[in-house]
Amino acid sequence: MNRYLIKFTKQGLVRYTSHLDMMRLFQRAFKRGNIRLAYSSGFSPHPKISFAHPLSLGFTSSSEYLEIVCAEAGEPSAIQEALNRSLPHGIHSTRCKEIPEPGKTMASLVRWASYRITLPGADHPGGQQFLEYIDQPVLIGKKRKKGSKELVDVDMKPLIHNATVVSDDASGLSLDVIVSAGSSANLNPEVLLQSFLDSVKRGELFPVVQFERTELHDETMISLWNIFS
Repeated sequence: MNRYLIKFTKQGLVRYTSHLDMMRLFQRAFKRGNIRLAYSSGFSPHPKISFAHPLSLGFTSSSEYLEIVCAEAGEPSAIQEALNRSLPHGIHSTRCKEIPEPGKTMASLVRWASYRITLPGADHPGGQQFLEYIDQPVLIGKKRKKGSKELVDVDMKPLIHNATVVSDDASGLSLDVIVSAGSSANLNPEVLLQSFLDSVKRGELFPVVQFERTELHDETMISLWNIFS
């Protein structure tokens, strides 16, 4: 078996493609590119392909990860080129490399995610307001209870690794945040930003906010790409 890690971007209108449809999209792209994936055994075999961490609908990303196992050996550069020829506009593989097999899956390693949050235009809260908000000892946000539509209060403070103001001018307010991600704990940056905007009575700005994921990290803040260097 031959295990590969693929890094790719997701931009433009394709950001409205769901996680399940992304899985189908890539399966078709591998088939068109004549990249033979290995299949699981059992009653209902499925191709060995998985994403490191699902991306929220409507988010763009400059750093998504896909893990595959191929049925036969291949040069990473050739796999990347064949895949890019088969992918739709808005999705582009930027890197591909072979990684050890067997080993922990990328999904099991994810603990943190970096995001760039942008409120475009001049009519936005100030960066200093955001820093004062983040500096509070307790940050209450409303998260949807797993398996339910019920909203519950949660203290987001332990789920935030870092938050900084990138720019604050007439073109907009840009923020970089690193928040918990993965199976053990997860904070959607939408929840954090909505809580901040509500605190400054500017909730009406939320529909125009842009979210981009910029990296995924393990528990020691190493990017997924650099884990197998």
